[in-house]
Amino acid sequence: MRSSKILISQALNTISGNMERTGDPLGLKTVYWTRWAENLDLPRQGPVLLFTARMYQMLPYVVQATEMAEMAHPLVPVLSIKTFAKMAEIAGAVAADPILRLRARRARDIRSRAESALAGIVHALGDAGIHPSYLYEKEPYSGVLLHDLGMEEAAIRVARSVYRTLKGTGAETVLTVDPHTTYMLRHVFPRYIAGFDLNVRHYLEVLADVGAVPKKIRKSGLPEKIVMHDSCVMTRDLGVVEPARAVLGRLGIEVLEPENTKTDTACCGGPVEYAFADLSRSISCIRAKELAGVCRDVLVACPICLINLMKHEKLMGIRVWDMGEILNRVFAGRFIDESIAQKP
Repeated sequence: MRSSKILISQALNTISGNMERTGDPLGLKTVYWTRWAENLDLPRQGPVLLFTARMYQMLPYVVQATEMAEMAHPLVPVLSIKTFAKMAEIAGAVAADPILRLRARRARDIRSRAESALAGIVHALGDAGIHPSYLYEKEPYSGVLLHDLGMEEAAIRVARSVYRTLKGTGAETVLTVDPHTTYMLRHVFPRYIAGFDLNVRHYLEVLADVGAVPKKIRKSGLPEKIVMHDSCVMTRDLGVVEPARAVLGRLGIEVLEPENTKTDTACCGGPVEYAFADLSRSISCIRAKELAGVCRDVLVACPICLINLMKHEKLMGIRVWDMGEILNRVFAGRFIDESIAQKP
């Protein structure tokens, strides 16, 4: 328990320090969140803005940061709190960027999936006649982790800065790609920003409303049936339950439901792995077993759910798909080329 408390305390300090120094919760100083869009020719301005908030792009680095935290856990009992805190502060300020970038090169699978998911979202929107703009290197992080960890003052500062950036684009509608960013913009930002007037929509809500079926559905490599894992934030906090199911139905993919589904969904195990890695893995394992008992193909629409459930793919013989990956197979007919996925 003492070790976990120390790690949690240091995690808060590290994340806060990272945001102040670089504007990124991982402390990365170099732009890592634009590569997925290199070949998509997205405009920088327009009435509809796609806001990824770097969430999918962070996944390779999150995986490595979690592993590094697990390795540090045994050191906590033998070091004084002051010594451990100082070591972590130095590591976060000086070495985070090169170490994480180097280690993240190993996480090629999750990086490929994340980039494929984002590309799929853009292709699907384009097929529906929606061509969003993108901020590229100027895209900020939403501050959701600060909010989730109870660091409200820091979260408020980030929210106001992000709002100014989004408003400065002139966009009237902001399309989000994950449940956590959607929740921040819909429910947290308006609490602290007077006159908040952005129209915030999750991309699945938009695709569900369009109601169109693609003219040619590429079936190659697509599952005929898939079991749905609902994000807690998406269903319980946002009340967004049916859009993913509606889109899958129009693609001709049968949706199977686990015992715990929709607003009664079960947790994927995130995002507590930094200080409670064993607990997180146990929770995600329980959920993965439940889903595997229904179908070997599992669908998520959240980057946090993706990284937590895909840990169990090999052991349980399942394939965890992000909704964006499915869309990329349908509308682009391919994954991102492996040679691109392996670029440093």
